[in-house]
Amino acid sequence: MRGLKIFGVVALILSMFGCSTTGGTIGGLFPAPKFTKGTIENDVYTSKDNAFSVAIPHKDGTYEYTYMKIKEQYNEYGAYISFGPAAFDQSIYRLEIGKKLSPESNNVVFDNAVDAIVSNYSQQLEAGYKSKPELIKKEKTKINGVESYIIQLQQQANKQSLVHEVIVTNYDTMAAIFWVQSESGREKRASINALQFAQSFKVLN
Repeated sequence: MRGLKIFGVVALILSMFGCSTTGGTIGGLFPAPKFTKGTIENDVYTSKDNAFSVAIPHKDGTYEYTYMKIKEQYNEYGAYISFGPAAFDQSIYRLEIGKKLSPESNNVVFDNAVDAIVSNYSQQLEAGYKSKPELIKKEKTKINGVESYIIQLQQQANKQSLVHEVIVTNYDTMAAIFWVQSESGREKRASINALQFAQSFKVLN
């Protein structure tokens, strides 16, 4: 948890309470209208405070977009946004923003923070699905010119193999955690993959 605190991440991806949900279905049959706190224009979601933007996984006007759920939560420390599941594509594209609370945040080793993030989420995944995620890949790189990690986990859950693609990026004023969950072998209909999701992210102010 120490690593999480340096980014101000207090609303964890897998234990979100009080999220505002819009879209999805009504009675499991009919598409529900979308009333978001942020705005969606030209297949790009912009936060309600105009602090960041990110591409959405399903293009407006498609069948998948029509049935896609969106969850949002904002607080003084950051934000949590998720897109999905949709109609046939059950993938979930999650983005969590942790604002850096002080200049001293930059002095904390990014590697340690990433390990803390992955460890914390893995524990929640294990508790939720009753199986331990296995680390498949961990690679340090740069995305959009900033220090980043790409991580992949695999997990057996309910006779399904779940793939978790995680990207953590270290921007000057915030950290962004991209977490894409999908079922191995199941058809994906999203217009972007996990890396493109992270690459589409922009800090606006």
